[in-house]
Order: sequence, then structure tokens, then C-alpha cells
Amino acid sequence: VESWISMLCGRFCVITNDLYAKPLAQAAEKMHRLAQKLLWWKPADWQRRPQRLAAGLLGISLAGESLLHLEDLRLQHIHTQAWGQLFLDSQMIAVLPRCRLSPRYTQHVLTSLVGAANLPLEEIKQDCEFTMRCLQGAAGALRRTGGLAFSF
Repeated sequence: VESWISMLCGRFCVITNDLYAKPLAQAAEKMHRLAQKLLWWKPADWQRRPQRLAAGLLGISLAGESLLHLEDLRLQHIHTQAWGQLFLDSQMIAVLPRCRLSPRYTQHVLTSLVGAANLPLEEIKQDCEFTMRCLQGAAGALRRTGGLAFSF
């Protein structure tokens, strides 16, 4: 998973000409920590493919760093409030991030995410949902064990 994260971040930097290098570096650091926690909880397998987890982590991390609207990553069948709550639960935070970029730049970030992942946007959205549900499960396991191993 970590090598996929590094590769996707590298592609994103090339595509964006390092325009978002600082927030991406912060996001990458968090993605690596989250990947470690996910793999601690359950190792990667055929359903939890590293590429899928890395694409989901990149998408939700870009939203977490306020480079995308969380709504840009939501699947249509998921209600907006449920999507926001899933994000909060998966990140173990209390406040949703607010995108600080203009629509032109958020579209650029979204297009760059699609290019970096080399996947259609709909698949990236599915990967974001899948990854957040996995993170939610890992967070629940940590709460049940009293966070003995580590916390988010």
C-alpha cells in the first residue's frame, strides 16, 4: 500500500507541476500512517487491494487537506449527511474539512486525482467509500481494545 501511495503522490505532483506540493506532503504523511493502521487491523488481500486503498486514501486525504470538497468524492446513492459522518468516523475527527480552493482549482485537483490514479472518477469514489469503511472498522477495533496499539 505504501508504495502505491508514493507512486500516486508522485504522479499527482508531476500532473500538477508541484502546485499543491505542501498540502500533498502533509496528506502523504497522514496516508502512510492510515495505511499502517489499516494493515495492522487487516492485511491487504484480493478485496482490499493496495491500489484500491491507496486511491481511496489519496482522495480522502485531498479532501482532508481542503483541496477538494468531500462532496466531490461522494457516490450518488449515499446521502450527503451519511457521507460526512462516514468521513468523520473514518478519520476520528469532529469537524468536516472545508475546501478552500475556487471551483476552477478544485476541478484541477479532481482531474489530477483521476490522472494520478489512472482510474475513472466513479471508481475513485468507490475506493474512497471502501477505504473510509475500512478505516471506520479499524477505528472501531481500536476503540474496543481501548486504543492499546495506537490511535489515529
